[in-house]
Amino acid sequence: MTGLLLLLSPQGGPSTTPAQDAAAGASPGGSAGLLVHNVEKACQEPRTHRCALSLAYNPYRPYTTTNAAGRVWHRDLLQARCTIANGVTVTDENHKHTSIWIQVTHDGQRLWLPGTRVRPDHLTQLTTVLPACAPVAQRPACPTRGLR
Repeated sequence: MTGLLLLLSPQGGPSTTPAQDAAAGASPGGSAGLLVHNVEKACQEPRTHRCALSLAYNPYRPYTTTNAAGRVWHRDLLQARCTIANGVTVTDENHKHTSIWIQVTHDGQRLWLPGTRVRPDHLTQLTTVLPACAPVAQRPACPTRGLR
């Protein structure tokens, strides 16, 4: 339903703004529809491997292939759940950077999209509408045996 609201909202129409569109997509449960944004003009249309953007398993680890959890493309609709402001800083192809990450649902998994992969005006609205994510419990690097 939330995604449908975002898709049906007029984009850039005379009576709405991107911030209003994002707010219209928010649900009472603390989630909102999110459109992925690729700043590279040449990658806004083709769904090729080269134009894919990565989702991450962990927003506190480097945004590299070892942390890549899935692929999305420009204008894919995701369900956003919450945000953090202190993740790894990611810089996009236009040299804009942020440490804001959004937890999203993708193929039944909770994954992370860096804020640089959302239009800046939508990112501002998402951080206003969505709750802050609960702290992630750190797992020990090696399980301790014999302790309860």
